[in-house]
Amino acid sequence: MSDFPQETASTSAEHLFPIRAVAQMTGVNPITLRAWERRYGLICPTRTESGHRLYSARDIQAIRQTQTLSAQGIALPQIAQILQNSPPSAELSMTEPTAAQHAAPWVDRFKNATLKLDPLAWRQTEQEALMWLPPETVLANGMLGALRALESRDAWPDRDIGLIWLTQHIRQRLEWWLLLQAKRPDAQHPLILIDTPTSRIWRAEEFALGIGLAHSGTVKILPGGLDESQRHRLAERWQAAHWIRLLDTDSPAPTQFLSGATRLHWCHIGSPQDPLQHAQGLIQGNATACLAHLRPLFLTR
Repeated sequence: MSDFPQETASTSAEHLFPIRAVAQMTGVNPITLRAWERRYGLICPTRTESGHRLYSARDIQAIRQTQTLSAQGIALPQIAQILQNSPPSAELSMTEPTAAQHAAPWVDRFKNATLKLDPLAWRQTEQEALMWLPPETVLANGMLGALRALESRDAWPDRDIGLIWLTQHIRQRLEWWLLLQAKRPDAQHPLILIDTPTSRIWRAEEFALGIGLAHSGTVKILPGGLDESQRHRLAERWQAAHWIRLLDTDSPAPTQFLSGATRLHWCHIGSPQDPLQHAQGLIQGNATACLAHLRPLFLTR
């Protein structure tokens, strides 16, 4: 039975929100909200005559406080005790948090797991974050938020090892997520390949481009260990429509723009502040600007 109420919620005392609206505002899916209510008593929504859940401003504040405390590593039974001893404020901001704000509590935990090179802490953080947030938000804002923070640090113990370790985790998760998004390629959802011509690690903005591309087609990351001729052969074998090749700053201007029927796009993805530039077949700029430039090209071959 749907939890979206058929009757109109009473507004005489306070605003009440159906579970779908609360899930959208907080980023916590309805299944988790119901589990918190049944198992831990973290929230106690009111019910309509037909049994639909309605959440008050206090309930939503309790959900957000639970998110913050859980991200700090506090177990749900302990959180229930904290909320009982310290009731949340009834004031509620109706400004919907962004995906980055939803993921913010998890960034430090991903970052700290990387600094310690602790795979168990990383895995635990990932599992807990996925209880609250969609996989794309965990990937694009939680994990990449940690990578951006660590990229900006000039020096820290085992920096090179840590960045390699972190980017391998993110690449694995990105490939898994891309597989979940994959559709049979067609004119509206072309097959798009992405890779770096060298074996270097990816930067945060390059991962962000890969995530953004998934909204324009079916994206595959070319596997490592292949020489250049094998990469071109694989592109032809998969009948890819487009191939995004991520270049370094000092890479020479490209001279090749087709691989069989596959159209090549050479990109240097810079920092989030870099404006778009394109000349001599090379696209340069931040991930958002480059993606906006590429999207119209995906509809033409």
